[in-house]
This record gives sequence, structure tokens and C-alpha cells, in this order.
Amino acid sequence: MDIEELVVRYDEGERDFNGIRLYVGDNDLKGINLQGIKLRGADLLDANLAGVNLTRADLTGAILRGANLEGAILRKAELYSVNLFWCCLVEADLTDAVLTHMNATCANFRSCKLPSFGFSRAILIDTNFQDVNISKDVICRHGNLIWNTIMPDRTIEHGPYMGSFPGR
Repeated sequence: MDIEELVVRYDEGERDFNGIRLYVGDNDLKGINLQGIKLRGADLLDANLAGVNLTRADLTGAILRGANLEGAILRKAELYSVNLFWCCLVEADLTDAVLTHMNATCANFRSCKLPSFGFSRAILIDTNFQDVNISKDVICRHGNLIWNTIMPDRTIEHGPYMGSFPGR
């Protein structure tokens, strides 16, 4: 499915696009509103979703490998078990998003807004958290795999190690 068809169907009231394969190409999607869209298990490989409003979107298990989500709004989005390998999330708003079990290998979260409670059991290999709004302690806990990960303070946690759970 291409982005034009998705937007037309979304504007007509359809919200369930679970499992689709989206062909985005070079289209400028900045400012498109896709709030509440359901893209569970969707293949969004290399999609250019910069600036798109995906508030409360369900992207559980979606493949966003190589996707551009720079400046995207993902507030309260479900990103459980999402694949963010090589994904650009620079200045994205992930406030209150669910990021448990995400694969964020080589993902760039520089200057984005992350959930204050963090995330758990994530793969954070060569991931960039430079200048994000949560602390290194939050990132390095909750069973997250840390390996050559750039922290908010620009230090690098070389690892590899699994972050501990508080109180253990």
C-alpha cells in the first residue's frame, strides 16, 4: 500500500491497517495526522514518517527498520516489541509511549522526549540517547541490554551488560 492510499482510507475513517506493507518513498508527510492508527506488525521499512502525528498509534511489533521518524509525535503510542534498527527518532516526542522489548540497535534518539518511566528489556546496541530527557540510570536498568550506548550526558556505556532491576 502506498502512503496516498493509506491517507485517503484513514481520512474516510478507517483505522485498522495491521500487517500492511507501506511504500512511502520520498513523499513529504510532515504534518500528516494519523492519530490512533493501528499498524500492528506492519512493515514500515525505510518509511519517511518525519513529523507525522502518530499519537496513540498501535505499532506493536511493527518493523520500522531504517525509518525516519525525526520530529514525529508518538505520544502514548504502543511500540511494544517494535523493531527500530537504524531508525532516526531525533527530536521525536515519545512521551508516555510503551517501548518495552524494543530493538533499538543503532537507533538515534538524540534530543527526543522519552517516557519518564523509561522502558524495559530493550536492545540498546550502538544506540544514541544524547541530550534526551531521562537519566542514564533509567536507561541502564530494567533488563535493558547495554552495549556501546551513548548516554544523555554523552558518555558511552561500553558493556555489554544487562541493566539490573531496581531493588535486586
